[in-house]
Order: sequence, then structure tokens, then C-alpha cells
Amino acid sequence: VIGDEIEQVRKRRGQLRERRDKALVPTVALVGYTNAGKTTLFNRLTKSEAVASDALFVTLDPLVRRMRLPDERELLVSDTVGFIDRLPHALVAAFRATLEEAAEADLILHVIDASHPERERMIGAVMRVLEGVHALTVPRFEVYNKIDQMTAGERAALERADPARFCISAVTGEGCEALVEAVAAAVALDRQRVSVELDPDDPADNERLRWIFRHGRVVSQVTIGTRTRIDADVPRRLAGHLKAAETPHA
Repeated sequence: VIGDEIEQVRKRRGQLRERRDKALVPTVALVGYTNAGKTTLFNRLTKSEAVASDALFVTLDPLVRRMRLPDERELLVSDTVGFIDRLPHALVAAFRATLEEAAEADLILHVIDASHPERERMIGAVMRVLEGVHALTVPRFEVYNKIDQMTAGERAALERADPARFCISAVTGEGCEALVEAVAAAVALDRQRVSVELDPDDPADNERLRWIFRHGRVVSQVTIGTRTRIDADVPRRLAGHLKAAETPHA
């Protein structure tokens, strides 16, 4: 039975990946130890209402929702299964099937229960699993959650230990705005300036225009006669989507 469910998970992941690739939308995967607050953060980022639970494998089949960034671009956020130590052998394959989602993401958010006395052990367990699914090469943010359950002194010590880490409360929203800004910057790295001339009356050009506004940052837009010229910064890995319509800047 577990084998059938694993196969279903892999099949659905394959279908999701095909849709993602077709839409050319960046993906962010949430990973973390069980009860670190991943699903609560997932709901805040995507403005959805996924069910949070302490139960093992409540998120066996990764949830995927759209997230709109402050600059109106969109990305996909995936909420994966919670990690535990010493996983029963019969569940290892199911665990890896769902965690493979992280290895294919553009960015990983490692959600950590900052208030837990054994957080370092939990961090180690997560890192071992990420290594096992070949996800250590994916860019990763360490997100220390549940700072609302810490004293002011504990929070100050946490922030001093590593200024680069993100200290948030997915429940209250504290620190989440800075996290979202960093995510937006991370998926916007390695951008390419392109210039495109479009005909507003051409359906294909209108589709290109929508794509540019969805995935890029428009620098200038000038209409002369029946043609519109747009200069925009778009992710380099997606720039080819514009095909012959683009003329890259030097």
C-alpha cells in the first residue's frame, strides 16, 4: 500500500514539474523538522489555509501554492514532509519521494523551531536528509521560526550568532516581510536586461507582454505608432522564453 502511495506521489510531482516548467515559474521549497512551523509559514506566504498538524507525514504529498511577490511576480511554494530522526525503514522511500521536491527547487527555506531546546540536533537531521536527496547545492535560507516563544535575551543571542539568518514568527508575522523581500531578491538574481518590440494588436505579442510583467521588472515602456518597446530585467534562465522577440543588451 505504501508503495502505491509513493508511486502516486512521484506521478503527481512529475505532473506538477511539467506544469511548472511550462509556466517558467520559480519554485521555493519549505523543509524542516516536524512541527517547526512550515505549514503555518506556507499559509502566510501563499495566503492559503493548508492544515497544520503534528502528525507524521500529514504532508506526504507536497502542497504547492502560488505566492505573489511585492513586485507582482509570482512563484510557487512547496510545503514538504516534516523530518524526523531514525525514520522507520518502511517509510524511508516515501520520505525520499516527497523530499525530492526540494532538490528541484530554485530556493530552499529551511524552517527551524528556534525555541526548541534540541534545535541543533534537528538541524543536523535535516541537513543529512538534504544531502541524501542531493539538495545541498540548492540555494538555502535558514529561517528560525517561533521567536514569539523566546525571551528578548534569547532572540538577541540568536541574531548575534548569525546576522544572515532570518528570525521570524510565522504566527504573528514578525520578520516575514524581510524574508519575503529576500526571497524576491534571491529568485531575481542573475537577471538579464532585454529590449522587446511588440505589436499590441498581435495576440502572441500580448502574451509576451503579460509574461514580461509576470516574471520581470519593466524598466521603460514606450509606444510609437503601432509598436511598443519595452526594456525589462528578466531572469537569465527564462529570457529564452521571449525567443526572437528579444534583443539582449550588451
